[in-house]
Amino acid sequence: MSIWKLTTCVVVLLAAAARQGAAQDTKFGTETNPLVVSGFAVGLSRYDRNLAQSAALGSKLALSLFRPWSDQLYFFGQLTTHLEAADSGPPGTAIEIDNLIINWTPAHLSTLSLSFGRFDAPIGFERDDEPLNLIPTTSFTFENARPVKFTGLMARYTLNPKISVLGMIANGWDQVADNNSGKTAGFKLQVFPSSGLAVAGGVFYGPERDSTNGSPRTLFTGDATWQPVQRLILQAEAHRGSEAGTDWTGVVGQAFWRAGRSTAVTVRGEVMDDPDGVRTGTAQKLSSLTISPWYFYREAQEGVFSNVEFTSFRLPAFSIRPAVRIDHSDQPVFEKKDGSLVRSNVTALVELVYLF
Repeated sequence: MSIWKLTTCVVVLLAAAARQGAAQDTKFGTETNPLVVSGFAVGLSRYDRNLAQSAALGSKLALSLFRPWSDQLYFFGQLTTHLEAADSGPPGTAIEIDNLIINWTPAHLSTLSLSFGRFDAPIGFERDDEPLNLIPTTSFTFENARPVKFTGLMARYTLNPKISVLGMIANGWDQVADNNSGKTAGFKLQVFPSSGLAVAGGVFYGPERDSTNGSPRTLFTGDATWQPVQRLILQAEAHRGSEAGTDWTGVVGQAFWRAGRSTAVTVRGEVMDDPDGVRTGTAQKLSSLTISPWYFYREAQEGVFSNVEFTSFRLPAFSIRPAVRIDHSDQPVFEKKDGSLVRSNVTALVELVYLF
């Protein structure tokens, strides 16, 4: 059975189970808390100037399951099927558990929330799920300067409406299973100085190398989201990491402007400095500029894929997001069609995102 047929069967079976569960799950004769099935699909077409190569892909399909057992306890899981580039030949298809979270809020302490499982790293504004991003490519900073996923325990505590703190202990950066006997710990402070503004800073520390607890890694991180007016969203994040006498820095910022009811444009710029080559494999300073106009319609349903965090912008159910990305390095790292390396590249792409 092909992977696409298998994925289709899983979707159909889970949807049927959700309908049956919703019909049968009753309490004192009334329906309560049915399983909610949602997700998204992504299609991508891109052209690489250096390679003089174009490709069109149905690149990702994600299925999300949400089940609140009570006002204090819920489950969220996400299974993602995506295309994975191979060193040679056509890309392969991979299926992974993207998120798997059990969240508990004590009945008499509603300001505390505990999450256990696999979750997005509580860092920055970029995410690995396309609907949650305002631009159709991830930055060098997202890919190299900081973690994307953690598996472990995370606690959030709201001190007051303007201040919250977060603590976390987990496996290492992007590790599904622990790669050593140590743990990575993190602390983050989130403040809301005014309406529409969220600012955060934190530190993460722990051993990240395979089979050893030596040479622990430290990451200082900060991010901000500001929506000064309804149509404008400004976001930024910065990271400073170090490990075993090496260090790196990543800074990225973007602006999203909603020009009309169904149109918008996002501009993103970044600098990723890796002077020792520990994160990118080459001692270099990378930079990029991406411009992406949008066309979209209809708002998404309530749930995890409903709005951009800390903003009032509701994610569209369907969007077309073309983009032009200009990348540059102070070293020749971008491959050309003839196999030579140059210092810059331009990529044009069109991404289609559908939420269901």
